[in-house]
Amino acid sequence: MSKSFVFGVDIGATWVRVAISDPSGNIVIKDREPIDTSSNLVVSKQIEKIGRNLCQRVDREPGDLSGIGIASAGPMNRKEGKLVNPSNIPLGEVPLAGPLEKSFDTKVELINDGVSAVLAESKYGAGQEYDNLVYITISTGIGGGVIVDDHLLIGKNGNAAEVGHFTIDEEEKLKCGCGRKGHWEAYCSGSNIPDFVRTSLESIEPEARNSPLLEEKKKAFRDFQPRDLFEYAKGGDELALNIVEEIGRLNAIGFATVTEAYDPELITVGGGVALNNPELILEPIRKKITDHTQNEVPEIKITPLNEENVLYGAIARALTLSENLR
Repeated sequence: MSKSFVFGVDIGATWVRVAISDPSGNIVIKDREPIDTSSNLVVSKQIEKIGRNLCQRVDREPGDLSGIGIASAGPMNRKEGKLVNPSNIPLGEVPLAGPLEKSFDTKVELINDGVSAVLAESKYGAGQEYDNLVYITISTGIGGGVIVDDHLLIGKNGNAAEVGHFTIDEEEKLKCGCGRKGHWEAYCSGSNIPDFVRTSLESIEPEARNSPLLEEKKKAFRDFQPRDLFEYAKGGDELALNIVEEIGRLNAIGFATVTEAYDPELITVGGGVALNNPELILEPIRKKITDHTQNEVPEIKITPLNEENVLYGAIARALTLSENLR
């Protein structure tokens, strides 16, 4: 039987997603598991296990697999097919391509998840008519992918569009997951919004306002999640709305920096924080981005691919490997 299908893999801070796709890019079946971070060798084994299980469920032979595309947050070394101290996964070097090439006897390519998402956007999403396109995810972390003059930017190690590590605060008040201070991700990502709220409330006297955020402060923010901030804001809490507005200002600085660097026609936005709170995230950015960029402001909109764009980009990359084998 000829090589007839590919795997797309999305490695996130919380989940590992694997999908089987036909040669036209249609997902046949997919599954996900909480990521196992017990060791740096177990992630590839987890992908293999999910992939083999999917093959069994749809009566596919692993020997007919013609390529695997893996998308993950970086940093990474694409040439060696491994992650290198990824900022949102508590592991050191994580080998991926080598073990999976050996397990499935097929080509494997590792790309940044933001690069994967913008590739999906250009092929299947809102960016199909554009030659200059940026995708930004506001999720557990902040990442990006960039296409300039119809060229996908990848970089020597695959880290060309790590926009979440642009510095937006010269005072360096908050530390990023990568260990540096002042990065965009340290202030506006899902994993760091609780720290930003805590810092924002340090100068607020308990008697000064009547806000549920002050109750959260009294409880030392135990179990506090970004969704709580946005729910309080949607409920009209003034203090929560002010903090969301400040997050929007910082996001606008990040988006303006992206606009200055890449001059896109369109920026699409995804990730759980943005997808679950589109108006509270996008409106402050649209309102304040002109304060920070001299370039023409691009259209800014939520991705139509929802949470599947990274997976579809990984599939697109795997299909490229498949084409090269023919």
